[in-house]
Formats: sequence, C-alpha cells, structure tokens
Amino acid sequence: MGLITMEEVQASLAQYTGKPTTIAGVYVESSKKKISFQEAAEKGFLANTYALEFLEAQAASGSLTDLTTGQTHSVEEALERGIIEKGVKDKLMEAEKAVSGYTYAGQKLSVFQAMENRILDRFKGKKILEVQVATGGLINPETGIRVPVSIAVDQGLLNEEFLHGLYDPTINPKGFHNPDTGQKAYYAEILKTCLFDVDGGVFLFPFGERHLTNNSPTSCHRASVVISSSGNEMSAYEAFKAGHIDKRTYHFLSQQESEWKEKSMVDTNGSPRHIITDVRSGRQLCLESAVSQRYLETSELESYRSGLLSIYEIADIIYSRMVVVEDVNSPIAGLWDVTQRKRMSILQAFQQGFTDRNTALRLLEAQACTGGICDPASGDKVSLSDALNRGLLDEGLSHQLQQFEQAYNGICHPKTSKIVSISKAVQENLFPKDAGFRCIEFQLLTGGLINPDTHDRVSLEEVIQSGLIDKATASVLKDEKFLSKSLTCPKTKRRIAFREALERSVYDCHTGLRLLEAVKIHGFGTKSTFHHIWAYKQ
Repeated sequence: MGLITMEEVQASLAQYTGKPTTIAGVYVESSKKKISFQEAAEKGFLANTYALEFLEAQAASGSLTDLTTGQTHSVEEALERGIIEKGVKDKLMEAEKAVSGYTYAGQKLSVFQAMENRILDRFKGKKILEVQVATGGLINPETGIRVPVSIAVDQGLLNEEFLHGLYDPTINPKGFHNPDTGQKAYYAEILKTCLFDVDGGVFLFPFGERHLTNNSPTSCHRASVVISSSGNEMSAYEAFKAGHIDKRTYHFLSQQESEWKEKSMVDTNGSPRHIITDVRSGRQLCLESAVSQRYLETSELESYRSGLLSIYEIADIIYSRMVVVEDVNSPIAGLWDVTQRKRMSILQAFQQGFTDRNTALRLLEAQACTGGICDPASGDKVSLSDALNRGLLDEGLSHQLQQFEQAYNGICHPKTSKIVSISKAVQENLFPKDAGFRCIEFQLLTGGLINPDTHDRVSLEEVIQSGLIDKATASVLKDEKFLSKSLTCPKTKRRIAFREALERSVYDCHTGLRLLEAVKIHGFGTKSTFHHIWAYKQ
C-alpha cells in the first residue's frame, strides 16, 4: 500500500492553516474573465438572491474578496473599497456575526451556541455552519481562529449529533442554489465544481455552456485551474507540472475532484495485484499492469510505496501516458450516471435502479457474444467466471449468459465435433433461434460476425457470399423493421433497439469502450418526470 505523503497531509490541513476557500466570484467561460457576484447579478448571469447567498457565505467565513488582489476584507472594509454595495451591507453585517460572535448575556457566542440559545434561526445557522465546515473549519469567535471539526466538537462549537446530520437533507436542507442549474445544493457541492484562479489564488464558479469542471466520459481531464489574466485553462496536474501551482494546492484540488483508494487482490494466476479506484468517477487502474505496459516506471511505483508520490500523482502519471483508442467493436460496456457523473457496470446499474433487469440482460448478452463481459472501470473484457469473481455478474445472470459466451467461442457440432460459428449453428438448428438471432444482430452491429477460430470480424456481405447465411435470413437482418426494440433507454426510459443504443452511446476516453448515459429510475418512472427532463437536457 502507498503511504500518505507530507503534501497530502498539508493539503488536508490547508483549509485550516491557509486562507479560507470560499467561492470568490464567477468565471465567465465565454469571455474567460472573472467577475464579482455583484457584477454577475448586474449582468444577468445569476439572480440577485443567488449573488447575495454567496456574498453572505463570504461574510460568514470572514472572507469578502477583492477579485483584483485576492485579498479578503471585513464588510466595512469591502464597502469602503467598493467591493459591495450599500444595499447589502445590513445582511452581510448580520452574516459576519458568525465570525465576530453573537452577543448574548455579556458573552460572545459561536453560531452553534447562538442556535442553541435561540437567538439565531436554526436554518440560517445550519447554512452558515455548513459553509464554515466546507471552507476551512468552524470559527471560534473568542479567538477568531478556525478549528478542525474534531476540535470544534471538543470546544463546544457544535456537537456530534449535528455533525452527523450536516449533509443529510432530511435534517439539514440544502441551503444554496447552483447558479448554473438553479438546483438546491450544499456549499461543499458547489465548491467542488469551481476553478482555482492562479491570479489571486481564489475559487471561481464557472458559468457557461462549456461546463468546464464537469467530469465527462469524453473528456480525459476536467479543468480545475485557470489563469484569468491570460484565459489559460488546465487540469490540476497540468498546472502543477507547469509550475503554476505548488504541490500542496495540487493535492488539495485533487482531493476536491477525486477520491482514490487502493486495494490488494490476487488474480486467477495467483499473482498479487494492487488496484487503485476513484470511487467518485468509477475509474480503476492496476498498478502492475501500468508498469508492464510502461505507463509507470518501477522507480515511480517504489516512490509511491515509500510515500514520496501520492496516489493522486500516480493516477495522473498513468493517465497522462496512456494512449486510448476507441474500440469500434465495443458493445455497450457500461452506463454513465449523468447526475453523479460516474461510470457503472451493467449489474451495478440494475442494482442501483438505473435500468430494468431485461435491459441489463440484453446488454450483457451483447457483451458475452462479442468478446467478454466488460468492466467499464478498467476497460477489461473477461470471461463469465472472471466476471462473477469481479462482481460484474450475479449467479443468475452468469447462468443465463453461458450460451452467449458459446456464441463467441464457437459451438461444437455434435456430429463432426468441429467448432462452428453462431450463424452456422442457427442454420443447422444447433442453437436456439431467438437467442441466435440476437447474437448475430449484436455481432453485426458491433463490426461483423465473429469467426470463432480467429475471432476476426466478417461483414454481412462476406457472410452471404460464403453461404454461411441464406438470403432469407440476410434480408431479415438487413431490414430494420425486424430489429426489435428490446431495450429501455436508461436515460429517456423509452423503448429502443440495440442499434439505437449504440448510436446514443459515447466512447469513454479512459477505456475506449462505449458507455450509455443513464438516470436513476424513481419508482420506475412514477415520480421522476422533472428529474428525467433535467437529466435529458444535460
């Protein structure tokens, strides 16, 4: 296992020892310029009420920011310098009490203490505490110092019960609005979508149609850093390698956008394997495979083991060297959760309510008869037995897919003991016709019928010329009217054919395999009309 580096420790402490990481303003994607929340509201980029929410968050963490300098100021100072307008002064002064303290019975009370003594509305108090936790720890008004959550509990700045419910919407409703979508969100969620501006060292919310900071299967690196003076946009790793940010900032940004974990396992040959997985995006890498494919040097792996390189650096090093080619013969390898922006296996998608079992089965049939069950996390295609071990299948699915794996490897002729293709097996009644036609459809639509001896692809025209399929069967396969709509689209929930699923899919830049976008089924469509409409627009 890799040790935690000093920079990772510093990055986790940076929010307590450095300046607050509040959202300072807006980055306009079209012009590549940064503007204050006040100016953004004046220009119509966001509602005045949304702008006030973010200004109050700055005031409640003692960090009203001057975007030109990156310096933070009190409300009075910000007013004098023209950073804020006089009309919002009173509301911001009220929010600033979260830093200076709430006076009660001759004492200075913290936010939590003011809530407990009922001199601060509980909803407002919870909103402020969530901001302080997200941006660097709770502020002790007696000392003016931010403290980590664990210490804050000891100091009575909040209690364990409140802390456990901080991100539970049933206990603590989301108090902010995402300026881009208008949806309610926690401050911490919005902060994760922000860019770090090298000029001023501040966080900016990106506004525009390019969705710079969104994770996407088609974009290998999301933008995390911007140099607003020049308009240069880059990933955290690119910014770090170019010397625009230091290692501590790189690790802090990496921890905001990903969460890599390592686990050990033994492969089918009994060899040890060390797998690192980003639990947020669903990406996965095998360190031993990376070394063997020369994406990672042995010395770099040793540096990771000794704690000189972090798990984030190891992942970025590997991805920066990988050359991924789109697999034109790929079936639908997995689903992409458009809300959580995460890749899932077909089984995971079914278990989590993104698709029905029949659709999941059809997609897995297509995988089994075209080369193996796909692991969208790593890009591997594996046998049914391996897929069962990896958790890509359950016992029931594995049993149902056995004949489809045979269709890929070839069917043994009972009289001649020769291995024949699926098309030949169907013609000679050696394979169930319904399942056989599905296999032929899946293979043709992903590049051609598969020769079981060589696993080469053969086009429909070549198959007809060779006499492996008669003309009647060929005409059925060519006529789209005969292609049944056997799938439910995991995004629109409409019935579609396998061909349509392929047309709607996107290639995952990390694996080269196809992914199909999906939204979760809420009661199988009975309660989720708005959610489906919103997700479909993404």
